[in-house]
Amino acid sequence: METVTAKKFESRDQIMESLQQERDLSGADMSGLDLSGIKLMGLNMKGADLHDSNLAHATLAAADMSGVNLANTHLEEAVIAAASLRGANLRGAHMDAVKMAAVELGEADLTGADLSHSKLFAVGVSKADFSEVKTSESQAAVDWSSAKVKPAELPQPMKPPQWLPALIVGTVVLVIMLKLRGRKRDRE
Repeated sequence: METVTAKKFESRDQIMESLQQERDLSGADMSGLDLSGIKLMGLNMKGADLHDSNLAHATLAAADMSGVNLANTHLEEAVIAAASLRGANLRGAHMDAVKMAAVELGEADLTGADLSHSKLFAVGVSKADFSEVKTSESQAAVDWSSAKVKPAELPQPMKPPQWLPALIVGTVVLVIMLKLRGRKRDRE
């Protein structure tokens, strides 16, 4: 059986250089680094270690971050979208004003995290632990019923944006048009 050695990164530049060759940071050790404002998109980051890192103003999107260690990480004003953080360690994470959309937090540990001023939309929280999480002035469109431990103070319900109904109607019209076009081609 082959032993895989985890990649240890000493700088942001090393990470960026590595990403030019491959989109895989699984198991990588990036702990303690200043990665503020970085854009990490479309990556495999399973089991990566980012504890005590600075990811303020970062964008983490379309990434598999299952089992990632983000304990005590600074994620202030970060954007996390279309990402899986299933089983992630977010204990004590500083997530003030973070924006999350379509994020899977199932079985994640957010004990003591600060989600103040944050916005969470379509976030899965099945069996996630929100013990001692700060949520002051946060908004969420989240079904908290399946969480292992809900936040003591639930965020305010998020109002859907005014453009959402137009987007839904437009999507339905587009799907109908594509189906009609497909039927027309089938007849020809």
